[in-house]
Amino acid sequence: MTIKQILVIGNRDLSYAIVGALLPPLSHGGDPSPIITVLTNPFQTPYLPPHVPKDKVQHKTTDFTPPSLHSAFVGQDLVICTIAGADYDFQMRIIDAAVAAGVKRFMPHEFGQDSLNIRIQGRTPRTVGRASVIEYLRRLSDNPRSAFTWVAVAVGCILDTALMNGDLGFDLQWQSGALSGTGNERFAATSLARVGLVVARIVGHWDDVENQFLYSAGLFTSAKEVTIFLEKLTASTWTVDYSEIGDCIREGTSRIERGYPDAGMRLLEKSILCDESLRTIDAFEHGSANGLLQLEAESIKAILDRTYHDFQHRGKPKCGCE
Repeated sequence: MTIKQILVIGNRDLSYAIVGALLPPLSHGGDPSPIITVLTNPFQTPYLPPHVPKDKVQHKTTDFTPPSLHSAFVGQDLVICTIAGADYDFQMRIIDAAVAAGVKRFMPHEFGQDSLNIRIQGRTPRTVGRASVIEYLRRLSDNPRSAFTWVAVAVGCILDTALMNGDLGFDLQWQSGALSGTGNERFAATSLARVGLVVARIVGHWDDVENQFLYSAGLFTSAKEVTIFLEKLTASTWTVDYSEIGDCIREGTSRIERGYPDAGMRLLEKSILCDESLRTIDAFEHGSANGLLQLEAESIKAILDRTYHDFQHRGKPKCGCE
Protein backbone atom coordinates (compact mmCIF):
# COMPACT_ATOMS: atom_id res chain seq x y z
CA MET A 1 0.00 0.00 0.00
CA THR A 2 1.32 3.46 -0.92
CA ILE A 3 2.14 5.69 2.02
CA LYS A 4 0.61 9.04 1.11
CA GLN A 5 0.36 11.01 4.35
CA ILE A 6 3.48 11.27 6.52
CA LEU A 7 3.81 13.29 9.72
CA VAL A 8 7.27 14.09 11.09
CA ILE A 9 7.51 15.08 14.75
CA GLY A 10 10.37 17.46 15.49
CA ASN A 11 12.04 20.55 14.14
CA ARG A 12 15.79 20.03 14.22
CA ASP A 13 18.49 18.39 12.10
CA LEU A 14 16.89 14.95 11.90
CA SER A 15 13.50 16.23 10.78
CA TYR A 16 15.27 18.56 8.34
CA ALA A 17 17.12 15.65 6.72
CA ILE A 18 14.08 13.38 6.65
CA VAL A 19 11.76 15.96 5.10
CA GLY A 20 14.44 16.82 2.56
CA ALA A 21 14.76 13.18 1.48
CA LEU A 22 11.01 12.57 1.37
CA LEU A 23 10.62 15.62 -0.89
CA PRO A 24 13.74 15.42 -3.08
CA PRO A 25 14.61 18.20 -5.53
CA LEU A 26 14.10 17.76 -9.26
CA SER A 27 11.92 14.69 -8.94
CA HIS A 28 10.79 13.53 -12.37
CA GLY A 29 8.00 11.06 -13.02
CA GLY A 30 7.40 8.04 -10.82
CA ASP A 31 5.09 8.03 -7.85
CA PRO A 32 3.86 11.42 -6.62
CA SER A 33 5.55 12.79 -3.52
CA PRO A 34 3.81 12.08 -0.22
CA ILE A 35 2.00 14.82 1.65
CA ILE A 36 4.33 15.82 4.47
CA THR A 37 3.24 17.38 7.74
CA VAL A 38 5.72 18.69 10.32
CA LEU A 39 4.51 18.71 13.93
CA THR A 40 6.23 21.18 16.26
CA ASN A 41 5.76 23.10 19.47
CA PRO A 42 3.38 26.07 19.13
CA PHE A 43 6.17 28.68 19.04
CA GLN A 44 8.14 27.02 16.23
CA THR A 45 8.06 27.30 12.46
CA PRO A 46 9.22 24.38 10.30
CA TYR A 47 12.96 24.05 9.74
CA LEU A 48 13.10 23.04 6.08
CA PRO A 49 15.84 22.40 3.50
CA PRO A 50 16.22 25.19 0.92
CA HIS A 51 14.92 22.99 -1.90
CA VAL A 52 11.60 22.35 -0.12
CA PRO A 53 9.03 25.11 -0.74
CA LYS A 54 7.09 26.06 2.37
CA ASP A 55 3.80 25.42 0.60
CA LYS A 56 4.83 21.78 0.03
CA VAL A 57 4.83 21.05 3.76
CA GLN A 58 1.88 21.30 6.09
CA HIS A 59 2.58 22.60 9.57
CA LYS A 60 0.75 21.59 12.73
CA THR A 61 1.52 22.45 16.33
CA THR A 62 0.89 20.55 19.53
CA ASP A 63 1.25 20.85 23.29
CA PHE A 64 1.90 17.08 23.31
CA THR A 65 -1.16 16.26 25.38
CA PRO A 66 -3.03 13.13 24.21
CA PRO A 67 -5.99 15.09 22.74
CA SER A 68 -3.66 17.45 20.86
CA LEU A 69 -1.59 14.57 19.49
CA HIS A 70 -4.69 12.61 18.51
CA SER A 71 -5.99 15.59 16.55
CA ALA A 72 -2.67 15.97 14.71
CA PHE A 73 -2.40 12.27 13.87
CA VAL A 74 -5.85 11.66 12.40
CA GLY A 75 -5.59 10.80 8.70
CA GLN A 76 -1.86 10.07 8.72
CA ASP A 77 -0.48 6.87 7.18
CA LEU A 78 2.89 7.11 8.95
CA VAL A 79 4.21 9.02 11.96
CA ILE A 80 7.98 9.51 12.31
CA CYS A 81 9.29 10.72 15.67
CA THR A 82 12.64 12.52 15.81
CA ILE A 83 12.60 13.79 19.41
CA ALA A 84 13.03 12.50 22.97
CA GLY A 85 13.63 8.89 22.00
CA ALA A 86 14.87 7.91 25.46
CA ASP A 87 11.87 9.36 27.32
CA TYR A 88 9.77 6.22 27.64
CA ASP A 89 6.65 7.92 29.03
CA PHE A 90 6.75 10.61 26.36
CA GLN A 91 7.14 8.05 23.58
CA MET A 92 4.29 5.97 24.99
CA ARG A 93 2.05 9.04 24.86
CA ILE A 94 2.93 9.59 21.21
CA ILE A 95 2.53 5.93 20.24
CA ASP A 96 -0.76 5.51 22.09
CA ALA A 97 -2.14 8.67 20.49
CA ALA A 98 -1.08 7.40 17.06
CA VAL A 99 -2.81 4.06 17.61
CA ALA A 100 -5.95 5.77 18.90
CA ALA A 101 -5.99 8.03 15.82
CA GLY A 102 -5.85 5.02 13.49
CA VAL A 103 -2.24 5.46 12.34
CA LYS A 104 -0.99 2.14 10.99
CA ARG A 105 2.76 2.85 10.77
CA PHE A 106 5.27 4.36 13.17
CA MET A 107 9.01 5.05 13.28
CA PRO A 108 10.44 5.79 16.74
CA HIS A 109 13.29 8.16 17.49
CA GLU A 110 16.32 5.91 16.97
CA PHE A 111 18.72 7.01 14.19
CA GLY A 112 21.85 6.38 16.28
CA GLN A 113 23.61 3.48 17.97
CA ASP A 114 22.14 0.01 18.46
CA SER A 115 19.61 0.38 21.29
CA LEU A 116 19.16 -3.40 21.42
CA ASN A 117 22.83 -3.98 22.30
CA ILE A 118 22.78 -5.14 25.94
CA ARG A 119 26.34 -3.91 26.50
CA ILE A 120 25.45 -0.40 25.34
CA GLN A 121 22.37 -0.46 27.56
CA GLY A 122 24.68 -1.07 30.50
CA ARG A 123 26.66 2.05 29.60
CA THR A 124 23.93 4.64 28.93
CA PRO A 125 20.52 4.87 30.65
CA ARG A 126 19.04 6.56 27.59
CA THR A 127 19.57 3.40 25.58
CA VAL A 128 17.52 1.42 28.09
CA GLY A 129 14.62 3.81 27.53
CA ARG A 130 14.88 3.44 23.77
CA ALA A 131 14.98 -0.35 24.03
CA SER A 132 11.84 -0.27 26.18
CA VAL A 133 10.09 1.69 23.44
CA ILE A 134 11.02 -1.00 20.89
CA GLU A 135 9.65 -3.69 23.20
CA TYR A 136 6.39 -1.77 23.51
CA LEU A 137 6.11 -1.47 19.73
CA ARG A 138 6.70 -5.21 19.40
CA ARG A 139 3.90 -5.97 21.80
CA LEU A 140 1.54 -3.75 19.83
CA SER A 141 2.43 -5.28 16.47
CA ASP A 142 2.24 -8.82 17.88
CA ASN A 143 -1.43 -8.30 18.73
CA PRO A 144 -3.31 -10.35 16.10
CA ARG A 145 -6.22 -7.91 16.24
CA SER A 146 -4.00 -4.93 15.40
CA ALA A 147 -2.92 -3.67 11.98
CA PHE A 148 -0.27 -1.46 13.58
CA THR A 149 3.30 -1.79 12.24
CA TRP A 150 6.61 -0.11 12.97
CA VAL A 151 10.20 0.14 11.79
CA ALA A 152 13.21 1.38 13.76
CA VAL A 153 16.65 1.99 12.32
CA ALA A 154 20.13 2.40 13.80
CA VAL A 155 22.61 4.30 11.64
CA GLY A 156 25.59 4.58 13.99
CA CYS A 157 27.30 7.88 14.73
CA ILE A 158 25.98 10.77 12.61
CA LEU A 159 29.48 11.78 11.68
CA ASP A 160 29.08 15.28 10.28
CA THR A 161 26.85 16.36 13.15
CA ALA A 162 29.21 14.88 15.75
CA LEU A 163 32.16 16.68 14.16
CA MET A 164 30.38 20.02 13.98
CA ASN A 165 29.15 19.99 17.58
CA GLY A 166 32.32 18.50 19.06
CA ASP A 167 30.70 15.35 20.43
CA LEU A 168 33.30 13.17 18.73
CA GLY A 169 36.12 15.03 20.49
CA PHE A 170 37.44 17.01 17.52
CA ASP A 171 37.68 20.81 17.52
CA LEU A 172 37.48 22.03 13.93
CA GLN A 173 38.35 25.60 14.90
CA TRP A 174 41.59 24.77 16.72
CA GLN A 175 42.39 21.70 14.61
CA SER A 176 42.75 19.48 17.63
CA GLY A 177 41.18 16.43 19.21
CA ALA A 178 40.64 15.02 22.69
CA LEU A 179 39.85 11.38 22.00
CA SER A 180 39.37 8.20 23.99
CA GLY A 181 40.94 4.82 23.30
CA THR A 182 43.79 4.24 20.87
CA GLY A 183 42.11 5.83 17.87
CA ASN A 184 42.15 2.54 15.96
CA GLU A 185 38.76 1.31 17.16
CA ARG A 186 36.26 1.06 14.30
CA PHE A 187 32.74 2.41 14.63
CA ALA A 188 29.67 2.62 12.43
CA ALA A 189 28.82 6.04 11.04
CA THR A 190 26.68 7.84 8.51
CA SER A 191 26.01 11.38 7.33
CA LEU A 192 22.96 13.39 8.32
CA ALA A 193 21.76 13.53 4.72
CA ARG A 194 21.97 9.77 4.46
CA VAL A 195 19.75 9.38 7.53
CA GLY A 196 17.03 11.09 5.55
CA LEU A 197 17.69 8.83 2.56
CA VAL A 198 17.51 5.74 4.79
CA VAL A 199 14.09 6.82 6.04
CA ALA A 200 12.89 7.53 2.51
CA ARG A 201 14.00 4.05 1.39
CA ILE A 202 12.26 2.48 4.39
CA VAL A 203 9.06 4.27 3.43
CA GLY A 204 9.40 2.87 -0.09
CA HIS A 205 10.07 -0.68 1.19
CA TRP A 206 7.76 -0.64 4.20
CA ASP A 207 6.05 -3.95 3.52
CA ASP A 208 9.45 -5.66 3.26
CA VAL A 209 10.83 -4.31 6.53
CA GLU A 210 7.85 -3.72 8.81
CA ASN A 211 8.12 -4.73 12.47
CA GLN A 212 11.91 -4.87 12.33
CA PHE A 213 14.84 -3.09 13.93
CA LEU A 214 17.16 -2.31 11.02
CA TYR A 215 20.86 -1.50 10.77
CA SER A 216 22.02 0.87 8.05
CA ALA A 217 25.44 2.48 8.49
CA GLY A 218 26.98 4.46 5.67
CA LEU A 219 30.53 3.39 6.50
CA PHE A 220 32.93 2.13 9.15
CA THR A 221 35.77 4.35 10.27
CA SER A 222 38.02 5.17 13.23
CA ALA A 223 39.21 8.29 15.02
CA LYS A 224 42.65 7.94 13.45
CA GLU A 225 41.19 7.65 9.97
CA VAL A 226 39.10 10.76 10.59
CA THR A 227 42.24 12.55 11.80
CA ILE A 228 44.20 11.55 8.70
CA PHE A 229 41.51 12.89 6.38
CA LEU A 230 41.13 16.11 8.38
CA GLU A 231 44.88 16.70 8.19
CA LYS A 232 44.85 16.15 4.42
CA LEU A 233 41.83 18.40 4.08
CA THR A 234 43.38 21.26 6.06
CA ALA A 235 46.98 20.67 4.95
CA SER A 236 48.10 20.85 8.56
CA THR A 237 49.07 18.58 11.44
CA TRP A 238 46.40 18.32 14.10
CA THR A 239 47.11 18.15 17.83
CA VAL A 240 45.35 15.01 19.03
CA ASP A 241 45.50 13.59 22.54
CA TYR A 242 44.25 10.15 23.55
CA SER A 243 43.02 9.12 26.99
CA GLU A 244 41.90 5.85 28.55
CA ILE A 245 38.31 4.82 27.88
CA GLY A 246 37.84 4.31 31.60
CA ASP A 247 38.68 7.97 32.22
CA CYS A 248 35.92 9.03 29.82
CA ILE A 249 33.42 6.72 31.51
CA ARG A 250 34.35 7.88 35.01
CA GLU A 251 34.15 11.55 34.09
CA GLY A 252 30.80 11.05 32.34
CA THR A 253 29.39 9.23 35.35
CA SER A 254 30.76 11.89 37.69
CA ARG A 255 29.14 14.70 35.73
CA ILE A 256 25.78 12.97 35.86
CA GLU A 257 26.13 12.48 39.62
CA ARG A 258 27.05 16.16 40.03
CA GLY A 259 23.87 17.26 38.27
CA TYR A 260 25.11 17.71 34.71
CA PRO A 261 23.28 14.87 32.93
CA ASP A 262 23.61 16.16 29.37
CA ALA A 263 27.37 16.72 29.63
CA GLY A 264 27.79 13.35 31.32
CA MET A 265 25.73 11.51 28.74
CA ARG A 266 27.75 13.03 25.90
CA LEU A 267 30.91 11.57 27.40
CA LEU A 268 29.35 8.15 27.95
CA GLU A 269 28.06 8.13 24.38
CA LYS A 270 31.50 9.20 23.15
CA SER A 271 33.03 6.26 25.02
CA ILE A 272 30.78 3.84 23.14
CA LEU A 273 32.49 4.61 19.84
CA CYS A 274 35.94 3.60 21.05
CA ASP A 275 35.11 0.66 23.33
CA GLU A 276 35.47 -2.52 21.30
CA SER A 277 34.30 -4.63 24.25
CA LEU A 278 30.77 -3.36 23.52
CA ARG A 279 30.89 -4.95 20.04
CA THR A 280 28.98 -2.01 18.64
CA ILE A 281 29.64 -2.71 14.96
CA ASP A 282 28.68 -6.39 14.91
CA ALA A 283 25.01 -5.88 14.09
CA PHE A 284 25.85 -3.27 11.44
CA GLU A 285 28.31 -5.63 9.76
CA HIS A 286 26.31 -8.85 9.93
CA GLY A 287 22.72 -7.57 9.85
CA SER A 288 22.91 -4.63 7.47
CA ALA A 289 19.74 -3.66 5.61
CA ASN A 290 21.66 -1.62 3.04
CA GLY A 291 21.22 -4.22 0.32
CA LEU A 292 17.49 -4.52 0.87
CA LEU A 293 17.13 -0.74 0.91
CA GLN A 294 19.38 -0.40 -2.16
CA LEU A 295 21.79 1.92 -0.36
CA GLU A 296 25.44 2.28 -1.30
CA ALA A 297 28.32 2.91 1.08
CA GLU A 298 29.36 6.47 1.81
CA SER A 299 32.79 8.03 1.35
CA ILE A 300 34.55 9.31 4.46
CA LYS A 301 36.31 11.89 2.30
CA ALA A 302 33.05 13.22 0.89
CA ILE A 303 31.50 13.54 4.35
CA LEU A 304 34.52 15.35 5.79
CA ASP A 305 34.87 17.63 2.76
CA ARG A 306 31.27 18.73 3.14
CA THR A 307 31.47 19.04 6.92
CA TYR A 308 34.55 21.24 6.85
CA HIS A 309 33.08 23.35 4.07
CA ASP A 310 29.92 23.88 6.12
CA PHE A 311 32.01 24.70 9.19
CA GLN A 312 33.97 27.36 7.30
CA HIS A 313 30.80 28.94 5.92
CA ARG A 314 28.64 28.94 9.04
CA GLY A 315 26.75 32.20 9.38
CA LYS A 316 27.83 33.38 5.92
CA PRO A 317 25.63 34.04 2.89
CA LYS A 318 25.26 31.21 0.40
CA CYS A 319 28.58 30.55 -1.28
CA GLY A 320 27.11 29.12 -4.47
CA CYS A 321 28.63 25.67 -3.92
CA GLU A 322 25.30 23.87 -3.65
